[in-house]
Parts: sequence; structure tokens; C-alpha cells
Amino acid sequence: MFGVIIAHFIASEYPDIAAKGLFYLDNWPFADPMIWVFEPDMAAQFIQDHSLPKSRLYETEFGPFTQCRDLVSLEGAEWKRWRAIFNPGFSAKNLVSLVPTFLQEIRVFTNWLKKTAESGEIIKLEDQAMKLTIDIIGRAALGARLHCQTTDSVFKDAMEKQITWLVPDGTPSSILKLINPFRRPIMWYHNRTMKNYFMPFIDQGIAEYSQNGPSAAEPKTINSLAIKAYLTEKLAIQDSDSLPTSASDIDQSFIDMTISQLKIFMFAGHDTTGTTLSFALYLLNKPENASTLAALRAEHDAVLGPDPAAAEAQIAANPNILNALPYTLAVVKETLRLNPPAGTVRKGQPGFFLTHPDTKTQYPTDGFVLFGCSHLLQRLDEYYPRPHEFVPERWLAAEGDPLYVRKNTFRSFELGPRNCIGQELALLELKAILALTVREMDVEACYADDAPEVLGEKAYQVMLPWQVTGHPKGGMPVRIKMRG
Repeated sequence: MFGVIIAHFIASEYPDIAAKGLFYLDNWPFADPMIWVFEPDMAAQFIQDHSLPKSRLYETEFGPFTQCRDLVSLEGAEWKRWRAIFNPGFSAKNLVSLVPTFLQEIRVFTNWLKKTAESGEIIKLEDQAMKLTIDIIGRAALGARLHCQTTDSVFKDAMEKQITWLVPDGTPSSILKLINPFRRPIMWYHNRTMKNYFMPFIDQGIAEYSQNGPSAAEPKTINSLAIKAYLTEKLAIQDSDSLPTSASDIDQSFIDMTISQLKIFMFAGHDTTGTTLSFALYLLNKPENASTLAALRAEHDAVLGPDPAAAEAQIAANPNILNALPYTLAVVKETLRLNPPAGTVRKGQPGFFLTHPDTKTQYPTDGFVLFGCSHLLQRLDEYYPRPHEFVPERWLAAEGDPLYVRKNTFRSFELGPRNCIGQELALLELKAILALTVREMDVEACYADDAPEVLGEKAYQVMLPWQVTGHPKGGMPVRIKMRG
């Protein structure tokens, strides 16, 4: 996240530049020249009003991982078609039906936290949080228990090792990876491992469709609903005897596309959500946010009942109760405002100009990469009063209130047609996790007294050479303490 931090320094040191809502940055020799955009309506111009093509950075970075067949990298009609195929699995209705399976994974997490509290040891919260979230995305995508929280996972190991070999830029560490003669065979091996892991689930989904047809019982996984959408659209078979029964009966392009989508879902679904959970627990337990934590616990008492031990059964019996937790949702969104995991990167076009909404000044984009810098935008006091404070109440403010969040300013999931397909899942699981943890335990941050601070936080975002999204500094070292 070095570049993101630089954006804050530039905006602070050069207010005349910041007033323009963007700045041009020459990244030679490490990356293409970029335009950093942090004025919300100008961001909307290339993301919502005109959804410009993704930058070639996605091709160089994710090509070896998904062969650019994923929804992050695809373009045009092909992207639109595959987004439609995978949308049903991410619908709010379908995800709510899967909540009881998520609760099983959250119980493993809470039991681990309790054991950690008994030991009194300092642990890196992010590590276990990401194991939890990959177990949850495994239930949502595949309907399977990955057991990443309790055992070594072949799939998780292959995915994480594959990520370390990706090349996001032209920095020396990336160049060393690029010229390593072992990189290509290692990545081939990890890709094969992940494919072999997914194939039985794809075969199972096809077999279930063959046996039950479109009316198979709910709940559905992301994988099974994608298979259903594809076969219903592509094959349009009326005679059930001729339905495919395994992956060998299906167009290989669909198999390859499905594997690529599952890879990106599993990666993004656990990486960004696990880091957001870590930041949320850190922020809630800061002494200056004691009233926020008290308000969150009060909401859980009121909606889920005063006994925290009974909350899981309450949610399992009525998963829609998670939608009756507006303050919990506000806490999640405020965490994402302060710590957005990533931002979109688009390709400037000949004849396409960004226009400042007030000055009407036009800025050329041809030859530049356009970066939606949500990290800076979401910490500007012009749009967010008390920008560096943790204020969930802003998400409950009515129009006219000074805290009211204006249009186009919250971009952690991005906006427009290419917004994050997994945002409903992320919000749902984070609400459930908070509902089952914050009343039973406190989380004490354990950074050294002399640890550096960035933007007033010791737990600031970093992106190490083997990572592609923002993570908490030091993996979020904490000590867990059970409440009386």
C-alpha cells in the first residue's frame, strides 16, 4: 500500500493539487504512468458513467493465476455473460439460505479464540481470520468444509503459494520473480493442484443437475447455480436422458472458465474479508471507541437476546435476523471506509477526458492508467467529517445531517456495472462473525509502544511483495481476553 500512503502525503503537502481531485504520477520504471483519482464524481465518470476497460496490469498480474478468464479481468460481452451466469449464487436470498453452514465455521473460529484467551499468548489475528473466511467461501462456493482453520489444506497452500509468484509491477522484487527459471513450472504445478481440487465439485454439480434438473433442492452453492445457469442457457436440453453427467460431457471452455472463477472467488473472498474482520475487531477495541463497541453490543442484546451463547441458535433459526442489525452493518462499512482492501485500475482512452464537476477543467487519459484511489477519497474531510475517526453513526445519518454519506463517495466495493460480485457475501459473513464474537471477548492490540504510526494508526495497511491487496501491519498482533 506504499502508493496509497504516498497519495495521502501528496494531498496533504500540496493542497492545490488535491483541490483538482486527481494527480498524474510517473511510475517509471516500475509501472505505467497513472492518474490517481479521488474526486467522487470524476471517479464515477470512468467507472460508472463509462466503464472503461481494465488496465493491462490485470493481465500481467492475474494471467498466470486465472489465465484472465476471471470476472476481474474479462471484458465486454464475455464478461457480461459470465457475470450473469455467476450472479445467482451471490444473490442475497441464496446467501442467506447458506448462513447455517457459515455458522459452523464461525463456531470453530470462536472456539479457537477462547482457547487463545486461556493461553494468554499474543497471536496474529489476520492469519486465523483468513482461515475462517476461506472456510466460509468454501461453503458458499463449493458446499464443502475445507477445514482450513484446523488442518493443512492442499488447496489453500497451492493458492497462497501461487499468489506469491504473481508479478504486480516492475519493482526489483517482481523482476526477480519474473526471471526466476523455476517460476513457470512452479505456477503450472499449483494451477494443476487447484484444478484437481475443483474438478470433483464440478462433476458433482453436473451430476446433480442431470439427476434433478433445474428444480433441484435449495440451498444452492455458487458452483451449482453457475452450472445450472450455463446448462439451462447453453444446452437447452428437453430430454433428461441426454443431459450431461460429468465434466467430460461439457465444453472444456466452461470447465476452464469455472475453475478460473472459483480461484478468484476463493482468493478475493477470503483475503479481503479476513483483513476487514481483523481491522474491525482492532478498531472496535481501541479505548477511544469504547462507546461504539458498547452500542454494537447493545444492538446484539436487543436483537439476538441478552445471552450471547444463544445467538448462534437464534441466527440459525432465522438467518434473516442478520438484516435487522443496522449498527453492525454500519460498523462493517466504516471499517471498509478506513481500510478499503483494493481499488480499481482502468485503461485511459484516446479522446476520453475526465471533467472536474465544479471547474469543468478537462484532463486527458490516453496513455495513462486510471486508479480509483478510494483510500484517499474516503478519508477526505470534504466528504467525511472527522475522516480519520471511527464513526459508524455516519452510515445511519439522514440527508441533511453533517455526517450524511453523499453519493459516489463510498467505493470500497466499487460502484457501477463492475462492482464487487461478492459484496453481499462479505457483508453477511462479517455481520454474523461480529454478532458471535464481540459480546464474549475483548481484543487487545499488541503493537510495540514505539511502533510507527501511519494516519494515526499502528495497524495501518501494507502490501508486501507477495501480496496483492492491503493487509494490517504485522498481521494484527493481539491478545484475546474473555469477558466476565
